[in-house]
Amino acid sequence: MRDLVIFAVFVVILPMSFTRPWVGLCAFSWLAYNRTQDLTWGFARDLPISQLIAIAMILGWLTMEFHPIRLRTPMMKAMVLMLLWVLVSMFATGLNWDLQGRRITDLAKVILVCLLSGAMLTSRHRLRVLMAIIALGLGFYSAKNGIMYALGSKSIAGPGGMLKDNNDFALAMVMNVPLLYYLADEMKPLKYGGFICKYMKMALCLSFLTIMSTDSRGGFLALGVAMVMIALKTRYKFPAIASMVLVGVVGLAAAPEGYRERIVTIFAGSSEMDESVQGRLTSWQVAGNMIGSNPLMGIGMNKMVKEYNNYTEGIVNAQGTTDHFARVAHNSYLQIWAESGTPAYILFMFMLVGTIVFLEVKGRQYKRSGDDWIVPYCNAIEVSLTSFMIGAAFLNRAHFDLIYQFVVIAGALPVVVLIERNSTAGQRRRAGPRIAQEVWVRHSDPFSRIGSR
Repeated sequence: MRDLVIFAVFVVILPMSFTRPWVGLCAFSWLAYNRTQDLTWGFARDLPISQLIAIAMILGWLTMEFHPIRLRTPMMKAMVLMLLWVLVSMFATGLNWDLQGRRITDLAKVILVCLLSGAMLTSRHRLRVLMAIIALGLGFYSAKNGIMYALGSKSIAGPGGMLKDNNDFALAMVMNVPLLYYLADEMKPLKYGGFICKYMKMALCLSFLTIMSTDSRGGFLALGVAMVMIALKTRYKFPAIASMVLVGVVGLAAAPEGYRERIVTIFAGSSEMDESVQGRLTSWQVAGNMIGSNPLMGIGMNKMVKEYNNYTEGIVNAQGTTDHFARVAHNSYLQIWAESGTPAYILFMFMLVGTIVFLEVKGRQYKRSGDDWIVPYCNAIEVSLTSFMIGAAFLNRAHFDLIYQFVVIAGALPVVVLIERNSTAGQRRRAGPRIAQEVWVRHSDPFSRIGSR
């Protein structure tokens, strides 16, 4: 039954993705973060729905609604240059299409779609809709898994794809916490906005249980940083931090004993570290050897597991031997540095840190102006990216869709502010009687309602 429903929706959405590319972008983003196909068990699970929607959307963008792609910030330029350098590194280190083809194709597709989302963000309404889709797509699992965990059923893994691993899933849930916190009230002008707002607030509360259910220590640290940043951005900083510390202590006290024991290993000495922590330390040493041997080009994207044992010389494992199981880097920064070289690493770090600084500066500027409605968006993306940077120190997730989309959305925010400012000024000049502005009329936008003028 689920397969038939998904297929029927796909049949409707596909032609709309061509005639109305914005709808196609929304559908693609929903599938990327909600992983709807992974909730099915039949034929729909393996259909290339996302790819077909992306193709239809791109064709529609070229023919129906063309807005040029503009690399508005240095961080967006760094993102594109990083992709190009990863390609150069792959060819320079010997292209293995069977091993690397799907990864580089997925990365190029993600960055292209992200750039298209920046081109099509032409209004405050579209910004609101896109952020709602991201927050609700991930928020579905915040609510579902949180309720399951509260009822005693534990599911530590995510739905699939980049969200399948428990650590990756925990990081995605943490990155969604700022979106649910800052943007819930911003969704009220949407159709069913009141319901969406309440759902996001409920999902926010259940997110903590969902993150706990993953047993991810990296997720725990990233969540702690996110909550401290949220507290520091409030007017009453010290009471907010004290409250969050109190809630955290009470939450840990009420958590299952196994979870508390796992979290304690973060702060334990080397003699008390479990095999997972020791394995990470070993992987970091191996990645360091790869960087030292190939500082410019790296070893090639997605080749770490294959080349792992070629770089273990002089490294002793937890058992005191030199025998090693091939592992990934378990660190996004070392991953991209070892696989694609120093230039890719520098561009990656500049992209992330530069975007965070850009959002902090813009948020402060807009807070003192009449455009302060954009501040929650700046705060949400800034805290989300900072959370990613903390979690990425323990996870192999350098090429996560959401960070690239946030880099592009951040670059589009000043343009959206300018468009909204001009639109508001025009509406004030054309405003009619108050009674007319309180009448709601039908129109072609499926996501919103607009007052008559």
